[in-house]
Amino acid sequence: MASPDTVRLSIAAAITLGFKRGKFFRNARLGCINLLMEYDNGCKANCLYCGQAREASNDPECKSLIRVQWPSYPLSDVISATKEAALTDSSLQRVCISSLTSPGVPEDLLKIVKEVKAGTGLKVSTLITPTAFKKSDLKAIKDAGAENITIAVDTATPELFNKLRGKGARGPHKWDRYIRGIKEAAEVAGNGYNAVGVHLIIGLGETELESVRFIQTCYDIGSRVHLFSFFPEKGTVMEKQSQPPMEQYRRIQLARYLIDRGLTQFDNMRFESGRLVDFGLPTRETLAIVSQGTPFMTTGCSGCNRPFANETPTQAMQGLFRNYPFPPDSKDVRIIQNQLKIKTSKRKNL
Repeated sequence: MASPDTVRLSIAAAITLGFKRGKFFRNARLGCINLLMEYDNGCKANCLYCGQAREASNDPECKSLIRVQWPSYPLSDVISATKEAALTDSSLQRVCISSLTSPGVPEDLLKIVKEVKAGTGLKVSTLITPTAFKKSDLKAIKDAGAENITIAVDTATPELFNKLRGKGARGPHKWDRYIRGIKEAAEVAGNGYNAVGVHLIIGLGETELESVRFIQTCYDIGSRVHLFSFFPEKGTVMEKQSQPPMEQYRRIQLARYLIDRGLTQFDNMRFESGRLVDFGLPTRETLAIVSQGTPFMTTGCSGCNRPFANETPTQAMQGLFRNYPFPPDSKDVRIIQNQLKIKTSKRKNL
């Protein structure tokens, strides 16, 4: 089994398309069908937190990625099922195709983009690695019909990148190449609101200051940040590492939202010992934004909501949603407010 003839589906996508039985907690609806490319020799990268890592998987089977298994299906079957599902499910807006680090992957991804676009009529996003893709590959992908190009940098600093993804992890990736890749994607796709995305995982060892500074850097380049909360993948080097504290993740979510909406920026924020203590807005205005609940929903391309990718359903039932796959209700907002622990103050910018 190998791409472009076959692809892997997230469990959420497999359920939505009828390949697997199951239902979503609180009747969440999937907005994006996530596809993962596959090869007989697996992924050549060795990212220490990833279930697809060369030394963690030991074979091409996808044991775990973003908390769940990804079963394999013929691409033609996936396209047919997606087209049929979209006819009756208005929640489905797009298909996202994720690549691996492997020889020949740009050509194979291009074929999949063309077939998915022609076969489903939905919007198409791509998740690529600059290690394997040149700028000319990105242009070909855009010309084939992909509206979005996303790059999973994952770490907030070059030191963490090298330790977890690069030379320190016996992997092929380089920080400078990834940053240059974001710039190339912005040049190819344009500086549109959703044209270029950057994945950032919170909880890999970075400080809040480093996270927010990286988020601002990405926006200055012309890309939007898609936030993930670290979840320990079984069988990886980091399987025993804890998830980041909820209040820490909430602060980064709020900071990302404020930067994304142009309401503040990194230079206006204040940090103490690396911890975010001032968002650069009056408290009343900040609390009003929090009460909307929107900053704490899944971030990604339009339609992408990845239900329960960052937490187990049990955690979600306990009010421990990391990324809400739907608009938070009033009860959710009260939980979020308690998790954030923002204190009111008479000072203008606290």
